[in-house]
Amino acid sequence: MDDVSLSLYPGEVLGICGENGAGKSTLIKILTGLYQPNSGTIEFEGKEVRLNAIRARELGISAIYQELTIVPELSLAENLFLGHPPTHGNGMVDYKKLYADSREILEELGLGYAPDQVKAGELGLGAQQLIEVGRAVGRKAKVLIMDEPTSSLSHQDTQRLYGLIRRFREQGYGIIFISHHMEEIFEITDRVAVLRDGKVIDVRPTSQWTVDDLVFAMVNRRVDQQFPSKSSSAKPGEVILELKNVSNRKVHNINLQIRAGEIVGIAGVNGAGRTELLKTIYGFYPYTQGEMYFRGKPFREKSIRKVLDAGIVMVSEDRKREGLILGQDCQQNIALSHYRELSRLGVVSEKRMRQMAKEGVRKYDVKTPSLAKETGKLSGGNQQKLILARVTYGNPVLFLLDEPTRGIDVAVKMEMYRQMIAFAEAGAAVLMVSSELPEVLGLADRILVMHERTVVADIPKESATSELVMNYATGGK
Repeated sequence: MDDVSLSLYPGEVLGICGENGAGKSTLIKILTGLYQPNSGTIEFEGKEVRLNAIRARELGISAIYQELTIVPELSLAENLFLGHPPTHGNGMVDYKKLYADSREILEELGLGYAPDQVKAGELGLGAQQLIEVGRAVGRKAKVLIMDEPTSSLSHQDTQRLYGLIRRFREQGYGIIFISHHMEEIFEITDRVAVLRDGKVIDVRPTSQWTVDDLVFAMVNRRVDQQFPSKSSSAKPGEVILELKNVSNRKVHNINLQIRAGEIVGIAGVNGAGRTELLKTIYGFYPYTQGEMYFRGKPFREKSIRKVLDAGIVMVSEDRKREGLILGQDCQQNIALSHYRELSRLGVVSEKRMRQMAKEGVRKYDVKTPSLAKETGKLSGGNQQKLILARVTYGNPVLFLLDEPTRGIDVAVKMEMYRQMIAFAEAGAAVLMVSSELPEVLGLADRILVMHERTVVADIPKESATSELVMNYATGGK
């Protein structure tokens, strides 16, 4: 960070926008006392303070991160007061007060659970995120820093969180809201500050920003068109994948076709079965009824290796757990699926692996100081690029993309859109799940809508509207 000056007022939501690597995470770590500034001052309620993690917590500065920090096996009460439970004079936990205070917080959050009887791991992602918010309430926070708090939430859970943020604003909290989603920034914030290359570029009331102005401030270039379009000469080719009445314990009676050169979007609310459908096609969940055809031939592979060999690749929505090995370096993560091709007589060729990794990093413009950089220390956008570098090696013919732009900034999103268009124009088929409806409407040639674990509508691009899609997604006819 370089010469950053910002202010936050009681009863205000300050939005912070910027590309990955702009300095947002560093800002959070300075405000929570994990990093010390080399110069400048921090004032809290008019007095200069020097922050460490304990002092920041004592003052009431609390961060809520994109990655959940709950302990699944502990009760809701124990999670709400993790690290600072109420105690008796002898230092023992005062469980009576713990449970009473937890009930008050859960009521404020709108969660009707027994704090002592329900484990945090039994809740869905949306409720778990609200428990993170409740932990800050339990610490009597005055400043809430929210880092991509809706990245794993459904539309309903997101709206519930917005309601809490508005209530906290009325109660005088100062809230810093960091998000890559433009619609969130414009809906929930009072002012917006843009960071780029560690500097504050501009700070304005939200009403004085437009989407184009905000994107330009973030990436220093105009965005003429948010969603690129395919070449007008690109026409759908052969049927790459067909499912007829496919069912298992995750999805029910699925019928669909996808052709070479098509981008097909899958829309639906959380729990509709979108991810489960992709994992069924990929062979993670074998189907028990119906028929699947790949390039015109019956397809039932129980081995992921054979699925990969056929030319089917998948990008998981959870890149940290299912897409990458965070403790390994960039080179190893790019090579993960390809050791057989990189080996001779069972010995992996370091030279060939390094060459493959170099090509992938160059092709997808992965920002890393070296191939030996630990993957977990890269930004979310660069981690996603590493996955693309791996899955595109060998020219696959079917891409299964599950929330491919989740948690990445606007510039990397646009690059991801261009890559998806390029895959289709090269003759591959792209099947994409996204919870961002504008993304589906802007990119897909057709939209499959799922409701209660089955496909209920197949809508061509020219007929698709957000109202029509959401009508089907919520059970309408």
